[in-house]
Amino acid sequence: MQNTKELFLKESVENGNIHVNTIDSYRRIFEKVNDYEEIFGKEVTQFNFEELESVLYGFNAKNKSTIETYGRIISSYLNWACDKGLCEENLLGRLKTDDFNKYVINHEEYITEKQLRRYEDLCENYQDAVILRLLFIGVGGKGLSELRNLKKTDVDRENKCIYINKTDNKGNVIYRKTIEIDERTLYLLDGAINEKIYKKRNGNMIYNEHVREYTDLIDNDYVIRPSLTKTDTTNNPVDKFVIYRRLKNLSEFFGIDLNTKLIQKSGMLYYLHRIRKGNEVTLNDIKTVAEIFGIKSYHNLKSFLTTENVNKLYGKKEGN
Repeated sequence: MQNTKELFLKESVENGNIHVNTIDSYRRIFEKVNDYEEIFGKEVTQFNFEELESVLYGFNAKNKSTIETYGRIISSYLNWACDKGLCEENLLGRLKTDDFNKYVINHEEYITEKQLRRYEDLCENYQDAVILRLLFIGVGGKGLSELRNLKKTDVDRENKCIYINKTDNKGNVIYRKTIEIDERTLYLLDGAINEKIYKKRNGNMIYNEHVREYTDLIDNDYVIRPSLTKTDTTNNPVDKFVIYRRLKNLSEFFGIDLNTKLIQKSGMLYYLHRIRKGNEVTLNDIKTVAEIFGIKSYHNLKSFLTTENVNKLYGKKEGN
């Protein structure tokens, strides 16, 4: 790390401009910048605008909020360098929020609710289909805790809702969240609850007389359950890696990366489409989505909860 960047970090922490815990994040970004400094043979403070754009493209960011964050960090260093007389102008300072869309590589392809249904219908296991649906309607939590801890008794068929319990490290319930569900979700939940076996590789196992094409599921209190093994026969929540593994297998089967973030973001866009009054997405709409999906800061959602994305998926919705 070059001395000027270390001096920048030191002064920024001392002045309260950045928190000490974020220094490593800044350093990782500066390491990427350093790669381009070696290519161009000069310090980033001497880059022209096209060379700075090369750095931004080089992050291969998949969404605007990420690349904007990286760009702003580099920009803060350039501002500091200008104050120190190390450069004449911060060329990144001319970029506005929407300008960062240009540097997003491989824009995320979200799925519609109709596409989600098709994937669910093609799932051989209700245990898999219900994971897709629950993530889509906002059941997630840190380490997929809400998904893993959902019990059969948390499904309220009469009132068509499920109860999500947020617990502390000791297992005590801190608060209880209610999520309304439709007939489709209830159907998948009941299917997952009543399922006794799990078909391997979505029912696409190559026949082998010595290997079963399915495994027995543990019969415990939870909606999503692992396969029965000699080492896992307890009444504990399923391990998060079991869910990740099932999503990975579905992704390979369908030929699309069905990761948790993609499914959750797609669900937010669907919910946004349902609640917006007119064609334009408002800040209040985004705040509502953040609240429903349990997102602490709505600012992180603004990069993809856009009118453009909703219209692309569901078409325009004219006001009343």
